[in-house]
Amino acid sequence: MSDRMCHGCGAGVPDYNLIHYGSIEAGYRDLCSRCFNAEVARKGDLDFEHVEFQPIDMADAGGVSHRFHFLLRLLGDRIALDAFELEENGSGGDRFQVLGDAEADPFALLGQLTERIRRALARRHLTSEGGRLSIADFTVRGRLDWDPESEGGGPLVVIDGQPVTWEQFGRLLMSYEGWQFRLDIRDRSEEI
Repeated sequence: MSDRMCHGCGAGVPDYNLIHYGSIEAGYRDLCSRCFNAEVARKGDLDFEHVEFQPIDMADAGGVSHRFHFLLRLLGDRIALDAFELEENGSGGDRFQVLGDAEADPFALLGQLTERIRRALARRHLTSEGGRLSIADFTVRGRLDWDPESEGGGPLVVIDGQPVTWEQFGRLLMSYEGWQFRLDIRDRSEEI
């Protein structure tokens, strides 16, 4: 992950901590989350104190450790706290989010988010037998993402933090040919 300069404070920050902020009329700047939050608070006349959380490591149901980074953003009358894994190619890894009112305690949101992560990591949706993936217990939860390899031809499905191509996902589903299914699409701030 390379560092880029924040146009607000001049600090070098990782790409994931930059927000492209502005408008067509006023122009755009790349701001770190601290400068972004200060700008949104100033424009909204809000009293907001930015908090930066250190990464945490949590083990999944298989004992594999996952390192989650956090990003807190003020979004007008709401705040969003994101937790995410960093992957070298940008694809894959688990991502979670909670939303709260602008006056919400960021530490309380962190508690909610870590509990959500803990519950999600305790479940496994894929099993591997002989190097071949299959769906565990008839339920799959995951995230739709961009598949850079498909050149826009299909999404990438991230299940248990693992990238699965649309073609691979189709093969996983073929073992249930003739069965019914239900696909619910949810905002990433909702628990599934």
